[in-house]
Amino acid sequence: MRSYSILFLVFVCSVMHCFSQQTTSENQQELKALKKKFYENKKIGTDSALIYMDRLSHKINIPYKTFGFAGAIYLKTRDKYPLDFEAYRDSINKYLPQITENKNNYTLLFDIYILLGNTSKRRGQMKAALEYYLKAENYALITNDIERIVKIKGNVALIYQDIGQFNKALDKIKTTLKIAENNKDVLGSKYAGRKYKTLLNTSAIYNSIFKSDKTVLANADSSIHYLNRILNDKQLKLSKFRYGQVYSNLAITYTLKEEHKKARPYYDKSIALFTEINAQSYLYNSYYNSGINYWHLDSLAKSKSDFLNVLRIKKDSVLDPNYVNTHKYLSEIYVKEKNTDSASYYFAKHEKILERAYSAEQKEQERILKDDETYLLKKKIENLKKTNSKSKNLFNIAVVSLIIIILLSIYILSKNIREKKNAKQRLEQLLQTEISESKDNSSSSKLVIKNEQHQEIIDGLKKIEKSLFFLKEDFNLYTTAKKIGTNTTYLSKIIKDYKKMTFSEYTNELRIKYIVEKLSTDKTVRAYTTQAIGEIGGYKNAKSFTRIFKKYTGITPFQFIEKIETEL
Repeated sequence: MRSYSILFLVFVCSVMHCFSQQTTSENQQELKALKKKFYENKKIGTDSALIYMDRLSHKINIPYKTFGFAGAIYLKTRDKYPLDFEAYRDSINKYLPQITENKNNYTLLFDIYILLGNTSKRRGQMKAALEYYLKAENYALITNDIERIVKIKGNVALIYQDIGQFNKALDKIKTTLKIAENNKDVLGSKYAGRKYKTLLNTSAIYNSIFKSDKTVLANADSSIHYLNRILNDKQLKLSKFRYGQVYSNLAITYTLKEEHKKARPYYDKSIALFTEINAQSYLYNSYYNSGINYWHLDSLAKSKSDFLNVLRIKKDSVLDPNYVNTHKYLSEIYVKEKNTDSASYYFAKHEKILERAYSAEQKEQERILKDDETYLLKKKIENLKKTNSKSKNLFNIAVVSLIIIILLSIYILSKNIREKKNAKQRLEQLLQTEISESKDNSSSSKLVIKNEQHQEIIDGLKKIEKSLFFLKEDFNLYTTAKKIGTNTTYLSKIIKDYKKMTFSEYTNELRIKYIVEKLSTDKTVRAYTTQAIGEIGGYKNAKSFTRIFKKYTGITPFQFIEKIETEL
């Protein structure tokens, strides 16, 4: 009887072990299948892919759970979906350190870090993107996965390009090209695609170097050399889309060299190919660049035709610079053709789009301001409650909530005390205008200007400040750049490098400083309403003006006036 019992027990244990192995195997297969859905997002659609990522993020398996969060945040960022970025970031930061670093997880860690790098890059956070990419590169090197090594080194090179570290970018991309060419058999069917992208990216980096210094024509010639290597390599067997990209890049490079006639046939080829395969976004850019090329060749009719095709493809894209500038070019073409009505129409539309763009920029800034510390803490609390709701009872939740409320109250109270304590000191500094001006002058004298072009832009900003152009309604990044004679990207960089602030911060500092001076010296202005005071400084909304004024001075406009009246 005892032997039968032992035999039965052994049988039960064996069955349970087999069942356990089968369940684990099935779970792994399910997890891999869900993960695969991310890479099929263009085929199945973003909405469907996000559903699968949500399922994955609710699994127990930590590596796959983390991939689910990383995949979702990337897709939502890429396709501009509504996104609670802080909540996703907190989840990733919670689970990512829990992933054990072993050979079973290296591939998943690579995939997670490259997704986080791609997300950061799309959000304009290049430093974070580089850190994520370098971590991904480490895991690719550990596993000696050639395909992933080539992929991630290419991504790192492009980040170095974006942040202006061109030597590092070239070194990284050329190393990538050598690895790809030396591992043709290992890469197999993916060799052609990897080599094509690496050659294309090498050309792009040389173009960026040439843009930074157009006196060195050798860099533009190197860009053309790598593009021709793609066209001359018959083993690559490119698709029509990829040929279109190469022709488009050749045309742009020749345009940068101001060899507009040489660029012309490549624009025609790219437009023909993109039209054939109906690649609308690429066709849109090709028509725009072709229109500029015809403009430089003084072929007004063909330039106009290309720009009208730009508007045909994109009906309304407020913040897209090509779309905005197309209206400007059309207006100028019609001026040359002495067609007053059409010139006026496109000029008015151009101005209206700029106004809408500025309004959209202001709304985005106000949205960002809403994400203050209290709001973010509230979101974290909500996510904490949601995550732990299954494991905590109502009593624990009540205790945690009470503690959080007490902490919030203490935080708010201490913050108010600090603000009141600092308000008087800030105000005294603001009222001493002569001292402030002398400090500004001394700091500006210490400013080290890198080159003459930078100096011209700094001088242009000084003229704008002196002429009080910053008080006008149409004062924005675009109109300022145009007035100075530069482009918006370069102007933003100069302000960030030399003023240590964004253009928006620069605008607010000028306006608030002007208003403070007016209130300090002009009794009539002190009798105005808050709305009217804001308007003299270029602010249309009293609520926004009050918030910005308090941010820079520590007190409201009304409190500022009261203090001045008391001091006088």
